[in-house]
Amino acid sequence: MELVKHFFRGTPDGYVFPIWSLTHLVIILVAFLGIQFILLNQRKLRNPLIGRKFKLLMIIILSLQQIILYLWYSFSGYGTIKESLPLYNCRIAIIFIILAFITDKKIFKNVGCYWGFIGSILVLMMPVDLYPFSFPHYTNISYFLGHIGLLWSTVYILVVDQYRIDRNSLKSILYFTNTYNLIIYIFNKATNSNYCYLNKAPFANVFFEKYMSPRTYSLTAFFAFNIFMILVYFISKTIYKALEIDEELVESTL
Repeated sequence: MELVKHFFRGTPDGYVFPIWSLTHLVIILVAFLGIQFILLNQRKLRNPLIGRKFKLLMIIILSLQQIILYLWYSFSGYGTIKESLPLYNCRIAIIFIILAFITDKKIFKNVGCYWGFIGSILVLMMPVDLYPFSFPHYTNISYFLGHIGLLWSTVYILVVDQYRIDRNSLKSILYFTNTYNLIIYIFNKATNSNYCYLNKAPFANVFFEKYMSPRTYSLTAFFAFNIFMILVYFISKTIYKALEIDEELVESTL
């Protein structure tokens, strides 16, 4: 019982996750190996039975990760309007990915893939916004488990489900992203929050405060979101070409 209390404790100890430490590199390796597994076994995963098992596994992992996180918010004292609402892009992406696996709807796949793919990569490479709890703690586990599961799920949808990102999807995600961010920006102003990091950077705050006004930073953040969406579009095109070449090589050897 003491171990459980310690794992879900609500008293911070000032821990700062060491970026590019051995622990961080192992986490990145695990994420990469999962992607490799999906790429190498994409044909097997297209089997309806195996595919359903993978989707069910991801639904369970991502759902439990989110449910337990918000239960922790409720009982730890961290449940505030400024931090604990599911308004961050990756949290929304996780919800949309779960709905995509359940419903197979394009709208959920589109938002989940655009936001989830680039968001999970950025977070896993630069985990700068963890809670100040030293390992082991649920927030640390939840942070990495959620983003790795999100990354694997987006890769599955793009590669195994063969969901195709095109210009229409890009237009719709740019419209959705900017509309959503504008609403969140207003919400942040009203509640003094920082969801989606639209009002304050999650890192290098001294630099941004020195060289940018708050309004200039917010405009830069809006611009960066658009660039990231366009980047996902072009990355997806590269992935599709690689998959087509791979399919041709496989067929030529049969």
